[in-house]
Amino acid sequence: MARPSSFAKVVLRTLGGAILAATMAVPAFAQDETAEAWVQSLADRGIEIMSDSSRSQDDIISEFQALLVENTAMRQFGRSALGSYSRDLSDDEFEQYIELLEQYASSIVRARLDQYSGETLTVSGSSVNERSSFAYVSVESDVRNLDNEHLAGVRWLLIRREGAYRVYDITVEAPAEAGTFSLRQTQQEEFTSAITQNDGRARSILRYLRNRIREQGMEPANDRVVSN
Repeated sequence: MARPSSFAKVVLRTLGGAILAATMAVPAFAQDETAEAWVQSLADRGIEIMSDSSRSQDDIISEFQALLVENTAMRQFGRSALGSYSRDLSDDEFEQYIELLEQYASSIVRARLDQYSGETLTVSGSSVNERSSFAYVSVESDVRNLDNEHLAGVRWLLIRREGAYRVYDITVEAPAEAGTFSLRQTQQEEFTSAITQNDGRARSILRYLRNRIREQGMEPANDRVVSN
């Protein structure tokens, strides 16, 4: 029996690699309808909270923050936003940081979504990227006005672990605005800049977050003295 030529071997290896790559790529294109329903419910609840004119602003802020904290992978998000500087914080400082980040991040998300108050947000699809012990699920949604005109696209990056979902990042793409807003990327750039301006001292992020929270008319969740 004749052996395959060198050219034939190359073709067979190429086809084999393509088939294997296609097989491995299938999970990344699978949909997760449960995640879609979860995001739709979360978004509806957030809009409902912000649209409740019968409640005080303090109550709205408090409940929206509680909703976001309960449904966000805040520790993973916080480490990613702080980058390598997270390793320079003590355990106590990291806990303070997460507590302050919960306040600060929720105020940013609330401000972004508040731009579209009175509009509708509808989930339009999802894709799954399976990992060894968890999965990233990307859920796409559209914000439209009462005339059904597209105002923005919102992508929700979730972490799915043991059947539970948590938000890891939120990306807003608005045609009327320049560029794309990613909460995680924006926070990482902001925090890196703030720490760099304080001679690279990671713990300076605590003072920075407290000041930013006060600028928004709120009291920081923890107000300990942080020395330089």
